[in-house]
Amino acid sequence: MGDANQTGTRPAPSTGAERLELAAVLASPTFARAQRLIKLLAYVCEKHFAGEDAQLCEYSIATEVLGRPADFDPAEDAIARVEIHRLRKKLREYYAAEGSQQPLKIIIPPGLYTPVFQQDGNSAPANGKPPQESVAATLSGTPVDPTVEAPELPGAAPIRSSPRKSGIWLAAAAMLVIVATVATVAVLRNPSGHPPEAPFHLVPPSVGAAPDNAIRIIAGYDRKYIDHHGHTWLPDNYFENGGRPAAPFRTFFARTSDPLLYQNGRVGLTAYHIPLKPGNYELKLHFVEPIYGPGLETSGGENSRVFDVLVNGKTLIDSLDIVSDAGGPLIADVRVFKDIHPGPDGILRLGFHAKREQTIVSAIEIEPAEPHKINPIRIVTQPNSVTDSHGQVWEADNYYAGGQISNHWKAVTGTPDADLFANERYGHFSYAIPVAPPPGAYSVAMYFAETYWGKENEGGGGIGQRVFDIYCNGAAIVRNLDILKEVSPNHALVKRFRGLRPTAQGKLNFEFVPVVNYASVFAIEVLDEGR
Repeated sequence: MGDANQTGTRPAPSTGAERLELAAVLASPTFARAQRLIKLLAYVCEKHFAGEDAQLCEYSIATEVLGRPADFDPAEDAIARVEIHRLRKKLREYYAAEGSQQPLKIIIPPGLYTPVFQQDGNSAPANGKPPQESVAATLSGTPVDPTVEAPELPGAAPIRSSPRKSGIWLAAAAMLVIVATVATVAVLRNPSGHPPEAPFHLVPPSVGAAPDNAIRIIAGYDRKYIDHHGHTWLPDNYFENGGRPAAPFRTFFARTSDPLLYQNGRVGLTAYHIPLKPGNYELKLHFVEPIYGPGLETSGGENSRVFDVLVNGKTLIDSLDIVSDAGGPLIADVRVFKDIHPGPDGILRLGFHAKREQTIVSAIEIEPAEPHKINPIRIVTQPNSVTDSHGQVWEADNYYAGGQISNHWKAVTGTPDADLFANERYGHFSYAIPVAPPPGAYSVAMYFAETYWGKENEGGGGIGQRVFDIYCNGAAIVRNLDILKEVSPNHALVKRFRGLRPTAQGKLNFEFVPVVNYASVFAIEVLDEGR
């Protein structure tokens, strides 16, 4: 295969220009009340200036900026990922408005914590002024957020109209804000190497009152967990019987971006009795088979563990065999059900009845939903969620097997949501997207762009350089898709499919099969067509 899909080359402006741009961002009204994000941006940029990009990781950000203790475990607390995601959004907000004319822009690519200072060749001088003067005007007109723990500095004098003095005031304004920036970074550490501010803790919501009005429980786990989407999972509760393994099963499971959900589990349980407010809900049950299967110590496989799942006394899944359902052991398996309601007493009763070996469940999700529909599924091939121009949240990559992700740092045109195209998954890969079991049909939108091949991209060439097929549950829905045959390089292409029906297990299995070079996709949306 010739598609190298290598990461693009980062522009390398001078350090002086980078510092000036950082100072302008930190002094902007957009960041004026975002103390935590000011500290975070200053920290990652100072690490970059010092040539210490390799030291930027979840642990360093959490302990040196966000107040987490030295025993911080990123597998249990996603605060660094959540705050970096907020910082990306705040930077996009800044450059979409007051910073739109800046010739140099700060971006933090998805999947990275290292800032990239990117030249913008399309930027024009603001208000007819040279870029440097526009920056200076911004700096002098907006003080650094007074809540930032930095030494008090005298305000910069306004820029005079005199041509002889404008250069002096420009330099003075720039230097003052650069000093403020350095001071802000300096106070991130106290002598012990930790932030002076009190640690910031996400308070676990009470059941039924999560930020998104959902209930999420990790079976067999005794701590709170914040996942890649920023969702809070509660420790195990409301269970009847069963126990948890003496040690976590393992650290890797296929088809999930959150393996911690599957590392524990409640084994041998008979029920969960979950308090739930009146309403219509969607239920997601997470399973994995960690014991029986080829290559495991106990061997076995299909028909080694079989059990029923009931809701409020009625059979929901008859004879669940996780190995058969997921396609093998150690593969995350999610089952989705719509029109779930609590009983008259406000309790949702989930029953687990063993037929062969012990029952097991990994996690439980209960989310409000429209009657007769599952909630929309929107996935971007990125490690963190993205909010589009309509305010819809696209969740981090999930349910995939195979392929790799790549970022070519190309601005994709022809769409109001270029953020959806920050990363692609490429290769020979598949997605097993869980939906409600039959009957039912779904409409699917897949988002593509050619950011590698094409005369203006790294791969060169043109039409015919990337060709691939797409299958849904074994049937071809696209043959010989050639993105460059339909749109120009770096231009959005959306393919829509209607009336797709799930398997008996409630899966839309999409396979992306290369014909010439690798298959590719940037985002997938699944909508329930039910009424």
